[in-house]
Amino acid sequence: MRWQTKARAFSVLSNTPWGEDLHYALQRYVTRRLPRPEKQVKSIYTLAQRLLAVHETYSLRPLQDSTCFEFGAGRDLIVPLAFSAHGAQRFITVDIERLAKLELVRSNAAIISRLSGADHPDVKSLDDLERYWRIDYRAPADARTTGLPAGSIDCAVSVETLEHIPKRDIAAILQELRRIMRPDGLVLMQIDYGDHFKGFDPSISAFNFLTYSEEDWAPFQSRFQYVNRLRHSEYLRLFTEAGFQLLMDQPDRRPPEQPILERLAPCFRGFSEEDLFTQGSLIVCRPADLSKAN
Repeated sequence: MRWQTKARAFSVLSNTPWGEDLHYALQRYVTRRLPRPEKQVKSIYTLAQRLLAVHETYSLRPLQDSTCFEFGAGRDLIVPLAFSAHGAQRFITVDIERLAKLELVRSNAAIISRLSGADHPDVKSLDDLERYWRIDYRAPADARTTGLPAGSIDCAVSVETLEHIPKRDIAAILQELRRIMRPDGLVLMQIDYGDHFKGFDPSISAFNFLTYSEEDWAPFQSRFQYVNRLRHSEYLRLFTEAGFQLLMDQPDRRPPEQPILERLAPCFRGFSEEDLFTQGSLIVCRPADLSKAN
């Protein structure tokens, strides 16, 4: 199958010296998936606008007075750029590796400036992000131990990052997030629960990976395409255990697929069909203590 071939290629890259540089070069010059086409940048910008609308609905503090935080910055920083263009006072974004590429950030900054009507000078270095966009890019940096002062963050954002992090590390990140959030802070997390190989191989189901045991799925995991396969109920439990109160979630539930149910791996048999076939969600929460204080 095509997806299995890609998974094995990722595994080879993961164990290759300078594998990250090679991966970027392949995406940039061979598959030409980078820089993102403007249509794709607009799509992510539209998602960021939806997050901003949710922020306006639930936040107790205006965006213009907010310090925002993101982990899993990635290569082109579209979400921080969008939040900054709409007035975020400061945006701290961190990544476990220094992945951001000036040429990609520069291209996206120009597109988002045009889409938002914001007027910014050209980004000629990553230092310009803080100077002109109020974006503090920190990498390498560990979201489990940020070093930020307690109660210093008003809004935490993550877009399709949590699914790529092991469960134990998610718990540690959420504990740290709880520490650095202000009591009235807001958390906005968009998570993709589906099989990411579906985007490469349309012949498989978005829930294909539910048919594999942990042992059988392990060979398809790599640093370039690790997916934890957690279900919606597990994420909600992680947020609750970290001390957050759920304000809203928007689960993307799909009809059960009989072929998947017939081959369901034993480790997933304890989940409801609704949980199994939820493809993603936006989770919105804040520190639980606020409701108790009121």
